[in-house]
Amino acid sequence: LQGERVLRGGAAARRMRRRPAAASSSAASTSRDVAEDESGSEEEDPNVPKGSKKERKRQEREDREAQRQANEAARNSRRTNQDRYEEMRRKKDEEREAQERLLEEEAMARKAKEEEAAALEFEKWKGAFSVDAEGTTESETQDGGQGLLHNFVEYIKKQKCVPLEDLAGEFGMRTQDCINRIITLEGMDRLSGVMDDRGKFIYISIEEMQAVADYIRKHGRVSISHLANNSNEFIDLEPKPLYDEKEESHQDESAPAGVVAEP
Repeated sequence: LQGERVLRGGAAARRMRRRPAAASSSAASTSRDVAEDESGSEEEDPNVPKGSKKERKRQEREDREAQRQANEAARNSRRTNQDRYEEMRRKKDEEREAQERLLEEEAMARKAKEEEAAALEFEKWKGAFSVDAEGTTESETQDGGQGLLHNFVEYIKKQKCVPLEDLAGEFGMRTQDCINRIITLEGMDRLSGVMDDRGKFIYISIEEMQAVADYIRKHGRVSISHLANNSNEFIDLEPKPLYDEKEESHQDESAPAGVVAEP
């Protein structure tokens, strides 16, 4: 029995010694497989040299940085162009506004000069009349001149078509003085109309002028003769009474005594 135990013990010991060897062989086989897999993974991309994984990542970073810089440069270029365009537009706007201010100032100065000239002419116009009465004050004299000026304008408006000689005789003035006064009043927008070559002034109201303009727009190009032949459609040349009953009564009450026209 003891001899059998010895034999069994020896066989068991040999089997136990063989097991670690088998385990070592299995581990070695696994290591070889892992190494082969890693080697195979590196060889999957034939265009990438061995051991260039870090190099590839570095190259990708450099490419991204280069692209970022290119995009930034493009944005800066667009921003610079936009700033340059806005600066040019701002300068043009400033030049245009300065030109408009200059034209406006010139127009205002011209208008002031015209108004001053018209005022001087108006004073001359009022000087064509005088108030000849004892004891009248300066205010009454001015009122009389204003009343005669009003009568002069209303006379033309009511007559519509008035010979200049008759107008001069009506107000005790020279014919040329009447012409000058009418031109002055037209410049002051107190009168509007035309002087014909026969020595007549035809008063045309603003409403009638607008009617003429509407007629021309409606019919297109029209000749002067055609317009003259059809003028009675929009211009009333019939004289009107100088004063109605109320106006005549008011004139009698408000007219200063002794108002006469200078010859």
